[in-house]
Amino acid sequence: MNLVTSPPSSPPASPAPLSERARTRLARLAAGNGLVAGDIAILEADEKPYSLTGQIEVSPFCEEEAKTLASLGASKGSKTLPSFQALQEAVLGYKQAFIGTPDWIGLVEQEIEAHEQKGWGLIEAKIALPQKTAVFAATEVCPTCAGQRGLTCDQCRGQGIVICTQCQQQGRELCYYCNGRGEDPHNPHQPCHTCQGTRYAPCRFCQARGHLPCPTCHGQRYTTCPACKGAGGMTREVTVTCGARAFFTLKAAGLPSGLRRGLERIGIANLGKGHADVISRLPTKEELEDRPKDKRLLLRHYTATLPYAELRMGLGKRRAKIAVVGKRCALVDVPPFLEEPIRLWREKLRDAAAGKTAIENAFGARVIRDMLELVLAGKGRVPDIRRLYPFGFSAEALKGMLTDVTHALARATTRSRILMACLSVAGSFGLFHTLYGEGMRETLLAGVKPPLAFGADLGILLATVMVAWTGLSFITRLWLRRRFPDFTFALRQRTGKTGLWMVGAIIFIFVLSLSLAPVKPIWFAGLMRLVGK
Repeated sequence: MNLVTSPPSSPPASPAPLSERARTRLARLAAGNGLVAGDIAILEADEKPYSLTGQIEVSPFCEEEAKTLASLGASKGSKTLPSFQALQEAVLGYKQAFIGTPDWIGLVEQEIEAHEQKGWGLIEAKIALPQKTAVFAATEVCPTCAGQRGLTCDQCRGQGIVICTQCQQQGRELCYYCNGRGEDPHNPHQPCHTCQGTRYAPCRFCQARGHLPCPTCHGQRYTTCPACKGAGGMTREVTVTCGARAFFTLKAAGLPSGLRRGLERIGIANLGKGHADVISRLPTKEELEDRPKDKRLLLRHYTATLPYAELRMGLGKRRAKIAVVGKRCALVDVPPFLEEPIRLWREKLRDAAAGKTAIENAFGARVIRDMLELVLAGKGRVPDIRRLYPFGFSAEALKGMLTDVTHALARATTRSRILMACLSVAGSFGLFHTLYGEGMRETLLAGVKPPLAFGADLGILLATVMVAWTGLSFITRLWLRRRFPDFTFALRQRTGKTGLWMVGAIIFIFVLSLSLAPVKPIWFAGLMRLVGK
């Protein structure tokens, strides 16, 4: 696993391919952002390939997952055992047999061979083997109910009946017609026609039986066993999953600091995805014999070869040391070299955000135009801009420019949004006055129940708000499309605080129209009384 370095015998006469690709990439970012291609130059280039060696080791594992079911039968496909003790012994034996026999090694090798990078980067990964997964099950009589499926009812003690609480097992109660006096309440000195003067009548609750069916067992004398839920037995299933744990190791001692940072950025596990050429080989018989027996099994060796360059570059007026890592030209340590060249256009963008100038005056910087295009397309977030400009700008600079672009757009559409909002508020005033002020609502909703009438009023308000909001967004989009015809626009455009003000005004007019209506809706009148209290 030692690092192998293969430096060239003499410096190259011209920039190496990796170095030139890095320069071209930075030049594309700089084009249109205050710099030209000639401002991006390689002053010094030191490019060499590096070969990193690693290995993957594996060790077998067995994991079990147990569950207990209220059932007399096991799941289909499980191996049935006669008892829980036999189940435990079978599981232990299966695990020992898997670990003790070497046939799992070939299955793990097949899984690693099918891996995208043939096992490279599998750091402490689990490789489960479905063909080595087994399910064991055993069923025993429920120890709680002894297989009877039920327990003697505690409330009635297995009798199925309880004493009637009304008559206390007497089967009779004081006459409910004469209240136990024995005389007819409506004919004094005459015997009660219900109890015939005896002062007692048959109990109405137990029909004179003196007892009632047990409310717990409903007269069945037994309750369902809570342990087995009436199944009479318990089934325990144990799923044993077997496989191997993979441990990938890579020694990176002696690497240049730029290459280290590049590997951290790319990720060791991703080197085989186009960044490096990864070659794997099986260990020799001698290598396997030299390893201690208690160590993990050495399964495969790897060699990853990737180009690396350290460049000293001129980025306009700046000088910087940049590292280039891998075949996909990952750049490390690139400074925010584009912030100073576009400083003039950033100031113009701030002026546009303050309403002092048009945002088109800041289009001298391509990044500002690209930001505007993303915002209009509904993708105005820093991660979206980072996809176009992964280098050259700090996150703070991109966030600041994005905020200024958003404010500049809001300034540019202020008049049209305010005009549309005022027209929407005026239209809602006319609608609500016609419906509530002139009594049209009472005509339309005559005979409708109050809950449905409330739903209709709320629907009118929501529909009015939605139409006004859609119209405001449409006008904003239409105005922006006329001003920036070359851009792509999202269906919905930001309406800003104007939209919130418009919605608040519409709701206020709605409430005011209801409060001044000659005939107030029943639900609104009740709400006002509740608020008044």
